[in-house]
Amino acid sequence: MTYGLTCISEILKQKDKTFGFKTITKSRFIELEKREEKLGEKTLSERIIHNLKLTSTIIEHCRQSEIGHYRLSSSLFPLVTEPTLGLNLATIKEANQILNLIKKIGETASTNEISLSLHPSQYNVLASERSDVVANTVRELDFQAHVLDLMGLPADYSNPINIHPSVSTKEPTDGNLKAIVDRFYDGMVRCNDSVLKRLVVENEDKGCWNCMNLFVYFHQYMGHQHRHIMPLTYDNLHDECNSSALNGNSVTIAQNIDAFSKTWPDNITPVFHWSNGKPDSKRSHADFADGTPPEHDRPLIWEVEVKKKDFAIAKLQGKTPTAAHPKKKAIKKTPKVETSVKKILKNIQKTSPQPKQSFNHLYGE
Repeated sequence: MTYGLTCISEILKQKDKTFGFKTITKSRFIELEKREEKLGEKTLSERIIHNLKLTSTIIEHCRQSEIGHYRLSSSLFPLVTEPTLGLNLATIKEANQILNLIKKIGETASTNEISLSLHPSQYNVLASERSDVVANTVRELDFQAHVLDLMGLPADYSNPINIHPSVSTKEPTDGNLKAIVDRFYDGMVRCNDSVLKRLVVENEDKGCWNCMNLFVYFHQYMGHQHRHIMPLTYDNLHDECNSSALNGNSVTIAQNIDAFSKTWPDNITPVFHWSNGKPDSKRSHADFADGTPPEHDRPLIWEVEVKKKDFAIAKLQGKTPTAAHPKKKAIKKTPKVETSVKKILKNIQKTSPQPKQSFNHLYGE
């Protein structure tokens, strides 16, 4: 398996406190822009350049640390997608240097065989009932995919853009879940093809989108109804907090990994998330991972989401002495309302056109 670093290197940051991404607020930008020297855009460009140079340094660090994957920070381009400011990478101050640095990131990653991914914030909600939220999400996703294009990366799931459904329902009926997926799809197809060829969704730590529902509706139902095969990102901590049940039994990690991995194209390595929660706050990421992901017959990339970042990855790789951590008490899973996957799929297949691509695998197969 391959481990992935998410956003920032704690090892580099410990050596040099300047190894952090720089941002700027909208109000501060406007204040600076109103000055006689008009410093807003200049300051913003300087911070973007710092962020891009830092990204290349982190990717080089990944190579040296034998980390084969890196999740790009969502803080690289502060304010650039803010609709009221009218900023554009092609015309912003120092645009040539910024574009060259973006291209260099792609070249550095490709040369060092480091795969990349993106995880835009939870405020990106394609299934929202608010048109302004969907419009802002489409703008943000289009921009993020454009950056990957500028890096020279292929427009496919080898550099995925992962988001959450981010819309739940207190009544997870078949009709309500389908309605959320339909809204998500309607928002998604407003995005550029560069987004559509990269977008994947992740199971959530609360609400209706546990692994089973995500699989049945975002993968199976979307495939049959809308003929779009949606790959799914498995998050083990979210699964632990929001488990699924099948025939009265809790669905195991191995079952979820197997089912989710089969939603990805055969020629692409799935990108999943691995972490542990704190003993007193299970939804909060711990400093270190308690154990390694289970072995699977297909190569997988595991983005390590614990707080100590590459320190934790080094420990998983066996490169540092294993510290004695108190074992976390096992959290008893409460089975959700029993879901008959085969029954739901049978109904979906009765009422929906058959897709050209076959993807009818089930849990446990």
